[in-house]
Amino acid sequence: MKIKDLFISAKDSNVDKISSLFDFLNQNVEQYIDPKYPVLRGKKTSYYKMLQKATLPPKGHSPQTALAHFSRLFKRAVRWQHPGAFININPPANIASIVASFYTSLYNPNFAQDESTGLLSAAEMIVTKHLAELAQWDWEKSAGIFTFGGKGTNMYAVKTALQNVNPEAGKTGINGADYFIVSNEKSHPCHTEVCDWLGLGKNNCLRIPVTKDGTIDLAEMEKAVCARIEKGQKLTGIILNGGTTNEIIVDPIEKVVELREKIIKKYKLNYVPHLHIDSVIGWAWLFFRYYDFKQNPFKMSAEEVRKIKSLSQKISAVRLADSFGADFHKTGFCPYISSIFMVKDKNSLYRLGGKTAPDIKTLCHGSYSPFEYSMELTRSSIGPVSAYVALETFGIEGFQRLIYNIMTNGEYIRHLLRENEQFEVINPETEGIATLFIAKPQGFHHSYAELIKLDEKKIAKVVDYNHQFYLYSLQALENREVEFKMTFSKSYKPFGCKNKTGALKIYQMSPTATKSEIKRYIKQLIALKQKFDKKHRLMKEDANKPVDFVYR
Repeated sequence: MKIKDLFISAKDSNVDKISSLFDFLNQNVEQYIDPKYPVLRGKKTSYYKMLQKATLPPKGHSPQTALAHFSRLFKRAVRWQHPGAFININPPANIASIVASFYTSLYNPNFAQDESTGLLSAAEMIVTKHLAELAQWDWEKSAGIFTFGGKGTNMYAVKTALQNVNPEAGKTGINGADYFIVSNEKSHPCHTEVCDWLGLGKNNCLRIPVTKDGTIDLAEMEKAVCARIEKGQKLTGIILNGGTTNEIIVDPIEKVVELREKIIKKYKLNYVPHLHIDSVIGWAWLFFRYYDFKQNPFKMSAEEVRKIKSLSQKISAVRLADSFGADFHKTGFCPYISSIFMVKDKNSLYRLGGKTAPDIKTLCHGSYSPFEYSMELTRSSIGPVSAYVALETFGIEGFQRLIYNIMTNGEYIRHLLRENEQFEVINPETEGIATLFIAKPQGFHHSYAELIKLDEKKIAKVVDYNHQFYLYSLQALENREVEFKMTFSKSYKPFGCKNKTGALKIYQMSPTATKSEIKRYIKQLIALKQKFDKKHRLMKEDANKPVDFVYR
């Protein structure tokens, strides 16, 4: 093997050397694919045994040998395009964005500065403009920056909020006990984790209780915020839900803005606490601002119209916020990682690096340098490029159809489960995608509403039964008895309840899934439960499995 053969010379075509190796790798991976199942073939393997066998080759292998070895690592990978991949909000990436991301890597640009990217950095600015317009912001005054994930968007929000309250924080540091952030108990756990990473401390992420509809309790928020301010702490910022993982619940943004103004006046604050909307999932419903619900070109049912219209109106209040986050690798159908932090006042972003935002009218190639204010000095091109191509490819109507397709499939799943008395859907009124449900043990005749009122021991038996059924379903997939893979959370509890009831979850994200395919999988689910009830096998879960990771 010649080292030079692994690189593209200045005289070579970019794709000539790649296409044959790409085909070779694809052929090696395809041997593990069975189109009927959402997970590639392969047995669970000890990482330790793999590491014991791994040796660094003294002289290196041929590219074909190296790729053949690499192809084995695809065993057990999830095929997200499969209609039976029910695991999480993890959609298949669209082909155009994959190609753009892959091709861009041939030029290996670092999006920290545009000097080495050609005009590719403009992709980030164009995506930012489109999102600002969707949010009804002035695109010339706003800004956006792609980052390492949804956790990154929230980290930017809290950092921006701190800078707003204490402009010297970047130089002098902070005493975490002096500040606090407001979130709510149904928000993503990363809100607390971000406060940990930024030195505020987890205890200073104030988690407000929610009402029975899952939104932040405004009365409790006011009471808790006032108590902290009166103890000398500063309300640094507020993070609201703009579409939670399971229910896609949007907090009452307008009412929180009003409450913020009330608190500012009451305590005569000399700053405005930053308001961030964690809308990494719900941002995509902004496209329905352009949908004609009266003409209804998609022929949605009345119930679908009601739900989509309601959710799109709620998320449209993001126009009142100071910032929001969007994950294109979730409801944007792009490759990982494609998260962007959007801010209404671009100066608040540039101030993180002690800079003043340039006039967009004078910005030209050679003067765009995100490294000056971003937390990364090394920035991938994948997010900006894949998001740009997705927006160009799908457009407004295309995104409307994508979201509608997965939403209507979710409605169909809930319809099928409600027809069977062995299961009970616990979120029938959801405006989102995920279906949360429980399998009822034999002889259990209570409704879910009755279940949550039972004593803790009786609830625990139902949780254990559902957990056992979930593990049994995983084993059935291993044995090729079913063609779907779902998930389960021991920690799930309904809004306003003390005891955890657990929940099985179907998160169908394939935009190409058909109703007939879904019906087949639900039939398999029903048959599997009947078989499970006859066997009563005790299943054990891997002790090292992260707690509810896919359910966060």
